[in-house]
Amino acid sequence: MTELDPRQHLLSSRRYLRDASGTVVSQPVSFTEEAAEQRENLSGRLDDARVTITGTEALASAALLKEFAARLRHDLAHGAASSGAEELAQVTSDLAERMANAGGLVD
Repeated sequence: MTELDPRQHLLSSRRYLRDASGTVVSQPVSFTEEAAEQRENLSGRLDDARVTITGTEALASAALLKEFAARLRHDLAHGAASSGAEELAQVTSDLAERMANAGGLVD
């Protein structure tokens, strides 16, 4: 089992895999891995979603995502996060923009 390092791993998620003997092992998820996975998930269009949320929910989600991206970048600038945090911050910012647009907030 790899130790969790909050400077480079998510605190909210772990991956559970089977090792060569079939034993389930827990591994932390890096910012870079999460960014790549979410970019893949978001490669489709926003209207491909099967869930509907209100404009207010979209705007509230966008605000929270913007704050999360800002905090990742703050931690990166102060050495409290690894360089992979920037990739995750960018994915988060991109999603925040999509949510803001879906909520009716357009530049």
